[in-house]
Amino acid sequence: MNNFIIATQLSLDHDIASFMNKLLNNFGSFLTPILKFITILGNFGTIFIILSLLFLLFTKTRKAGIIALIALLIGVITVSITKIAVSRDRPFFDTNSDFYSLWLQAGAVKESSYSFPSGHTTAATEFGVALFISKNKKYSWLFLFIPLIMGFTRIYFMVHYASDVVGALFVGIVCSTCSYFTFKGISKFKFIDKAYNLPSILSLFKREA
Repeated sequence: MNNFIIATQLSLDHDIASFMNKLLNNFGSFLTPILKFITILGNFGTIFIILSLLFLLFTKTRKAGIIALIALLIGVITVSITKIAVSRDRPFFDTNSDFYSLWLQAGAVKESSYSFPSGHTTAATEFGVALFISKNKKYSWLFLFIPLIMGFTRIYFMVHYASDVVGALFVGIVCSTCSYFTFKGISKFKFIDKAYNLPSILSLFKREA
């Protein structure tokens, strides 16, 4: 049964990788520069950390910033442990595989460490779900496209299997959910509540004016 599941998963990974290669061949001149810029933004989760820190400066976005930062912290620990526990090589590590050929065609983006789950996608999921949880649901569902787009880029450049990205989406959602309940718990402490309700940075400029 396990062998059947593994074979099915590998077949799906290969089919999705082949589909991405078709996109590359048909629209690569347009897609590749855009997707490469997006995937580089996700390196080390830097863009999501910076945005989350900036959110702390404004009262309307502070909740999202706190939840995102806690989720990113939980995610770093979880992803690091999971990568070592699973120890799955990157798709391009086997130079005799189809994935290696597809990786070369996609530009041979170099990545180290293990493959499962995708760290880029996990961080993007934690950030996107934090915004979804914190903001008005009429439009906040749009933030869920952040991890989907990031995950797309990771498969497009063949640095991850599709199953790595699916696993990352799951990990990111779990981390964000844990972060949300952690935030609810710590917000009951008075000193946390006072810090949370500090004036927005914009109020400083209003006073000077």
